[in-house]
Amino acid sequence: MFDTLVYGNIYTMDLRKPEAEVLGIKDGKIQFCGTRRAASLLKAKRTLDFRGKTILPGFIDTHVHVIPAGIFMKGADLSKAKTVSDVLDLLRENAGKTAPKDWILGAYFQDKLIAEKRFPTKEELDAVSKDRPVLICHNDLHPIAFNTKALEILKVRPDKPGVITDENGEMTGQVEDPGCVDMLGDILAKMGIASILDGIFLVDDYAAAHGVTTVFGKDVLDILLLREIAKDLFKIEFVPMWYSDGCRDLASLEKFLKNKMFAGRACVCAFADGAFDGHSAALAEPYTDRPDTKGILNYSDEEMYAFTMTAHRAGAQVSFHAIGDAAVDQVLRVYERVLADCPREDHRLRIEHFEEPTKEAIEKAASLRVALSMQPLLLEVCEKMDFSGYAGFIGDRVLRCSPYRSVLDHGLLVGGGTDFPVTPMDVLHGAKIAMTHPVESERITLQECLEMNTSEAAKLGFLENRKGRLAFGLDADFIVLDQDPYAVETDALDGIKIEKTFRGGRCVFDAEDRKPHKKRSLPGVLLRIAGKKLRLPVG
Repeated sequence: MFDTLVYGNIYTMDLRKPEAEVLGIKDGKIQFCGTRRAASLLKAKRTLDFRGKTILPGFIDTHVHVIPAGIFMKGADLSKAKTVSDVLDLLRENAGKTAPKDWILGAYFQDKLIAEKRFPTKEELDAVSKDRPVLICHNDLHPIAFNTKALEILKVRPDKPGVITDENGEMTGQVEDPGCVDMLGDILAKMGIASILDGIFLVDDYAAAHGVTTVFGKDVLDILLLREIAKDLFKIEFVPMWYSDGCRDLASLEKFLKNKMFAGRACVCAFADGAFDGHSAALAEPYTDRPDTKGILNYSDEEMYAFTMTAHRAGAQVSFHAIGDAAVDQVLRVYERVLADCPREDHRLRIEHFEEPTKEAIEKAASLRVALSMQPLLLEVCEKMDFSGYAGFIGDRVLRCSPYRSVLDHGLLVGGGTDFPVTPMDVLHGAKIAMTHPVESERITLQECLEMNTSEAAKLGFLENRKGRLAFGLDADFIVLDQDPYAVETDALDGIKIEKTFRGGRCVFDAEDRKPHKKRSLPGVLLRIAGKKLRLPVG
């Protein structure tokens, strides 16, 4: 007796049986996948007949910053601002909707898209509020800006790396790499567990509504522990990616590797470089608009090697954020040395973004069998479909960005992600973008796009025996669409709606019964977490 029989137009993403008409689910797992005829004698407690509507495996997002994403979802959306004045107005509007002691937050900001081509100064942000801390975060999470109150709370010093000062040595309020990413952790520590928990639930709701049933969440240890203890309270599954304090902090790395909660399944992450918008992505040749700089390599080869080897020897998966070609080359150089000194047949050492690799880097990554997490919507949100977003920084080198056809043709394992909140968790819109890549020779097919966010994404985290396909013995994570993506024109892909999302056979999102996000009671949630923690195995 099955718990549920599901009928529909099913694309399994399993090459052995790519299509089916019925799924049989028991105890959250798929125990049957086949035709209506073969299922005619099966019995179940309930039947869900979607009358030919399309069913796909639940989407997997391989790169998400759960926190701060959840925190920024409560802030002002600055993506439509055209001037500094617009930014300040949006911040004031957000301030009126939040508690008097809360931080005033602005997210999704791109200075290159407003008339003044700059961040607001701390004095301009002081005009929003002198009594409450104000923070603006760039869309790619790297450059950030504060008002005076926020600088005081965080005890920011003008000599901290990345802090921008004027000709008089006074802080402007803006912080770039390498200081800004570290400071986000300091900010979160000031916001409290209630705000952090509510942010996780916001991301949880958002992912389920977008058909995403599994998120690789890249966060600091305290957030990972909180998510893990509270995992049964979430609609989706969060896969841990430890956002480390960097390659120089081997003590924290070794402490993390000894944590039994994440043994053998967490990915250890660090930043090799920054981002183009902050001129901190590391380039082999100088920036076009700033010939005096090639960006920033955050670590020496020796520091990166020591960090990677420590984690690799312990059996952990390692991943580096690498945007610029020099950063990509450095990570590959270090990975090559690590694998020569400590070979492992199926290591799946990762690179996040791999945004501006050379042809030689792609070939080397393939020879080392490096796995990639790439984000198609960066093409639209950051690079722009005419490449105007990055052309000012790197000129014609922008034509090398996001080379999807090239990496797939070289046999590289690529899992699709969004880098949320940098781009939306919209897999089908991402497919449309990758299929209409501005460099025609880098375009990929719909099937490849969907695999990147299902079967291939599962492999990126060693989850292929549990997720990513609709096949016998795997998790019953699936989504119901209002149209068949294989039957519409490419331009119509982003018009397809997610009607229902199921995780483990349980409906966690229904478009017809969608309720607004309800802030959970902190005492109630903490009691539930405490109860689950007490039931965790000892030792």
